[in-house]
Amino acid sequence: MANKHIGEVSASEFAPGVVIRLDMAGLAALEDEFGEFNWSQRLFLGLSMVAPSKMMAVLKAGLRNNKGTLFSTGDEMPEWPPEKPFVVLAKKCQDAITMSIYGKPYEVWAAETNAPPEEEDDRPQGGAEVL
Repeated sequence: MANKHIGEVSASEFAPGVVIRLDMAGLAALEDEFGEFNWSQRLFLGLSMVAPSKMMAVLKAGLRNNKGTLFSTGDEMPEWPPEKPFVVLAKKCQDAITMSIYGKPYEVWAAETNAPPEEEDDRPQGGAEVL
């Protein structure tokens, strides 16, 4: 089962107990592969930013077996089930990125980020009256 407190996203479609979790080393590996860039700017593009090469990079950097070990350092990487559309995997990769950086699934992060700013409350503090 995925642990949202450490930014895990369930990837049980691969096998039971499999998760995607990007730690600092995983994020650095993505930056090494694609160059330094602003994640939030890319994430605003939505699923269009999750190209197959980026999905594979996220999986290499964060796909973990049921023991928490990266597949890229041990077991052979499992295949995505052919009956599942890749958009499901793309969403999981996107969630892994936002969970690791912002601590929230993509849809929650996007809704909060794109929400109109709330009006500031200019009332005086401590019960003082406005004259």
